[in-house]
Amino acid sequence: MKAVKIFTYNPKNPQSEFEFYALCKGLNSGKPLDIPCPNCFVISCRNVEEMDIYRSLLFGLWQTKSFHQFLIGSVIPYIRIGDFKSFVFEQVTHLKGKEKAFKKDVQNSKVLEQKERQLYEQLRLISELKRIYIARHLKR
Repeated sequence: MKAVKIFTYNPKNPQSEFEFYALCKGLNSGKPLDIPCPNCFVISCRNVEEMDIYRSLLFGLWQTKSFHQFLIGSVIPYIRIGDFKSFVFEQVTHLKGKEKAFKKDVQNSKVLEQKERQLYEQLRLISELKRIYIARHLKR
């Protein structure tokens, strides 16, 4: 994997086709985003495959709270772009030679995420059904 460009988001800069964003302020720092916000970094990739790999890597790092060690600030924590870049590039270097296994695990993670969404939807429907069963016996 080649190194991508990582820089601070500025709405005046032109957007490329293969870029996504990462939140840089708050406890969700490092979370990948599809839509930019004022407090984010831009990860500019060369192609869709590279973008998917980096997005998956950032999502995994965010899920495991790996960016928390770099948070600074007492009221609103944030991550410095230098710390963010070096940590992401360090993780990419660590993945070299393991791309196939990583891609397989990413696919497995996406399948599990889909199942998780389905379970949440089923739980929401069950909760709604319980409410309806009781509500139909109450006076309005």
